[in-house]
Amino acid sequence: MKNQRLASELEQEISMFLEDKQSLMLAVVDDNGSPIASYSPFVVYENSLYILVSALALHTAALRKAQKASVLIIDDEADCDTVYARRRLQYDMIVSTVLRDDKRWSVIGDALVQRHGDIVAQLLQLGDFQMFRLTPQCGRFVKGFGRAYELAPNSLVSDQLDLIRG
Repeated sequence: MKNQRLASELEQEISMFLEDKQSLMLAVVDDNGSPIASYSPFVVYENSLYILVSALALHTAALRKAQKASVLIIDDEADCDTVYARRRLQYDMIVSTVLRDDKRWSVIGDALVQRHGDIVAQLLQLGDFQMFRLTPQCGRFVKGFGRAYELAPNSLVSDQLDLIRG
């Protein structure tokens, strides 16, 4: 992006957007190629998003097998001037499982408890709950009509943005 000040402002806005939003929309494909849409609370840690989901949910098996997903984090309709131009972040993600004996399990678990409350401490104890790391390959931040930006590859937040021109 040519205007470094604008790029820096967008980087800050994206960081605040991720901090303010509590959940993400999740799109995955099952073994038969059928799409599954869901959502999950998340936490940001070291340039990735982490989620804790039940193995009983349809999307969990698809996350494990496909090892990729699309993620959408979006403003609430009530907070927008028009439903057609909601501010949003979209990422293509690589998915990996965080095992219970991995040191990140407790670090991320603590971060999830701090962000989403004591219910997470209970969920972490349940055997069917699994943790996934969602690592961005590419992403896009849309602020409204004519204001869509490609993020730098492999980053959740960056000051390296390109305005998408139609």
